[in-house]
Amino acid sequence: MITTLYIEELKASMRGRFAWLGAAVILFALGGLATVGTQDTWLDGFGMIAYGLVPMAFIPLAAGFIAGPRANRFVESVFTAPVERRDWLVARVLVLMTFAVAYYVALLPMLVVYTSHVGLPFLLGRFLLWTPGILLACIAVGTLIGVMFIGRSVGAPAATGMGVLLLCLGMVPLQELMVARGNGATRSGHLALSSPAVLLKNALGFTLVAGSIPSTTTLTWIGFFIVVVGAFALAGWIFLRAQGVETWEATSSQRWGIRVGIAMLVLLPATLADTNYDTPAPPANNAPAGRGGFGRGGGALAMVSTGRQLPRRCCGPLLNRETSALGTDETNRRDLLVLLPVDAADHVDGLNVRIAGESGLTVQTDGVQALETHEFTNDAGPALPDGRHLANGWVARVPVILTPTKPWDIGGNRYPLTVTATYQVSEGPESKTRTLNARGAVGAQVPGAIYQMGIVSAFLPLLCLGAAISRWRRTR
Repeated sequence: MITTLYIEELKASMRGRFAWLGAAVILFALGGLATVGTQDTWLDGFGMIAYGLVPMAFIPLAAGFIAGPRANRFVESVFTAPVERRDWLVARVLVLMTFAVAYYVALLPMLVVYTSHVGLPFLLGRFLLWTPGILLACIAVGTLIGVMFIGRSVGAPAATGMGVLLLCLGMVPLQELMVARGNGATRSGHLALSSPAVLLKNALGFTLVAGSIPSTTTLTWIGFFIVVVGAFALAGWIFLRAQGVETWEATSSQRWGIRVGIAMLVLLPATLADTNYDTPAPPANNAPAGRGGFGRGGGALAMVSTGRQLPRRCCGPLLNRETSALGTDETNRRDLLVLLPVDAADHVDGLNVRIAGESGLTVQTDGVQALETHEFTNDAGPALPDGRHLANGWVARVPVILTPTKPWDIGGNRYPLTVTATYQVSEGPESKTRTLNARGAVGAQVPGAIYQMGIVSAFLPLLCLGAAISRWRRTR
């Protein structure tokens, strides 16, 4: 009976006029975010949206889906037909889980492209476990919200589900902030653990921003299962024992039991979950540790295309911020400009520039290291020991061949490099040898990866759009 009801409910759910069109729009939106949002880093942008934010939308979706038969009076036939109400409710929940599985499958094409280029980093591996858990917990919470409303509109359950969604979603950055500031074990830190997403994140042992994770997770897992199992059990008991065809039939003790049950679903996980944030968080991927940040000014290095002049906006630690990113596993010819703190009126000789790449960046010099002068405006020149900025100084131009390898993301790869320049400055009859040490980084991305992800992400939306057009032609 459950199998038959499940099949018929699934058919009825997709028989709506705009069901397939809605699925196509959602998947197209995710595909667009995959193409646009991965200009920098995939996990920080698209990963958080697709694997964390969108799955939580199943709370209002499930609430409206379960409350819908009450609104259109279809549930009356369930109470009077020779069908077990329990079987119908189980079939309804199974349809929601089918939607969740379909959403998860829709993410796999982009995942395949991503892992084919950079492998499976730690954070993405945790996301692949985090998302199914979020989907399951959100369906459980949404089902409980849906059975609580027996009115003639789905507005109330959908709005309640959206409110719970915003509350649970807001707890994620709040908990990260409190842990980062050392307040994860306070009362407010425990309150943030009432969100299933936060509970599961701690249980899986990863973090998004904070630098530490709980040392133990047993009680956190128990709290998460209390939310999921408790929400499903309470929803089933309310639907089967406390409600009639059109109205509530609960006694006073049953009503108090419902209130206590809901309170326990919120308070027990928040109280029991582990908050001993003593273990350093594992790195999200193989990215090198940032040294000095990637600001926009104050550096002594710049990078331009071969033969180009020093850019007007200069010079930040990320050398190619204002130009295109380098292609990984490709040879990229550029000119590295080293801003020497020497006035153009002095004579520079004996220039020797050595460049060393790190974290998989190979750097080779390709040609003669030349000296040229440059006029700086708006105090953009190198700083002298007395604090003044050069208005007209020497710039060393070094042709280089850059080959970034071993990318840890399809975009936003920052490869550090170290530059050591030695030269002689003639000041009058004397000549002094000086050394300039500078650090910087170059940005690189996997060539064509975002376009590949955008293309593969369009397959399922196009199938849904085709199904929507086919249905519209049959029913117009």
